[in-house]
Amino acid sequence: MPVLPNDNVLVGFDYKDDAGIYKISDDKCLIQTVDFFTPVVDDPYVFGQIAAANALSDIYAMGGQPITVLNIACFPIADVEKNVLKEILLGGLNKINESGAALLGGHSIDDKELKYGLSVTGICKINEIYSNKGAMPGDVLYLTKKLGTGFIVSALSTDFLPQSVLDEAINSMAKLNKTTSELAVSLKTVNAMTDITGFGLAGHVSEMMLASKTSCELNLENIPLIGGSLELIKKGINPSGTKRNRKFFSQYANIAENIDESLVWVAFGAETSGGLLVCIPEDKTSAIENLFKNAGEPLYKIGKILDKTENKTEKIINLVK
Repeated sequence: MPVLPNDNVLVGFDYKDDAGIYKISDDKCLIQTVDFFTPVVDDPYVFGQIAAANALSDIYAMGGQPITVLNIACFPIADVEKNVLKEILLGGLNKINESGAALLGGHSIDDKELKYGLSVTGICKINEIYSNKGAMPGDVLYLTKKLGTGFIVSALSTDFLPQSVLDEAINSMAKLNKTTSELAVSLKTVNAMTDITGFGLAGHVSEMMLASKTSCELNLENIPLIGGSLELIKKGINPSGTKRNRKFFSQYANIAENIDESLVWVAFGAETSGGLLVCIPEDKTSAIENLFKNAGEPLYKIGKILDKTENKTEKIINLVK
């Protein structure tokens, strides 16, 4: 793309970051993102919540605060009752209100396929920008939500998805990353941060390693999973998005021998409204663990950042047991 340079663009799309950042004064900047997708659950209100939480997450992943929101709605007027659209918008508004952002309106079109999401503008201080660039050798990788939502959503049409498993996935997807972002940022020691969504853990970690010019080791047995996820994979649930992720991002991954194949698929699993991936210097791990524990927020240690010279292969991700 022949994009003209702009000195006010502090974070563009060079490293496939979560959002763009634009300088508006000597100490402040805007964060902008947009995200929308087709329904992942049957309940329209819950779908609205999840879609909004997913879009807002990009602002939190950059360490920012969402301030304004625009709805994006594609709706098949002739085929679906208008009350469904109302419930979707109400679900989205629930999460927008929770975030503290102001809903300014939006845009809707008649479409054959229902879609919903948000365009979000956030704000942050220039010296408090967080991106997927900046991971340093020796950093510890933490994750703030369990994985497995993609497999669970794909199992909705089956007769072997327990309601308790679906409920846990819904609660996870609808949860804002607001508090976890605020906690991580408050330490002022985070080197890099991103959220885990459609490209899965391996995909988003690959982007972070490429941007940071580092490599990493992920311990698959330490990856937190929503209960029942592995059982669904072993029963043959494997979304097309996850297969595409593995096909593409395998070029960056070295998979150790004797690893449960189901865990490997988890690493490449496409997630919806996932948690934050946070890089913290090793000498600050006790501080972040105590901070999250005292706040009652989950935090999972899943790996570490390596210098490229420490890597025994040309891959930038080592998937180990």
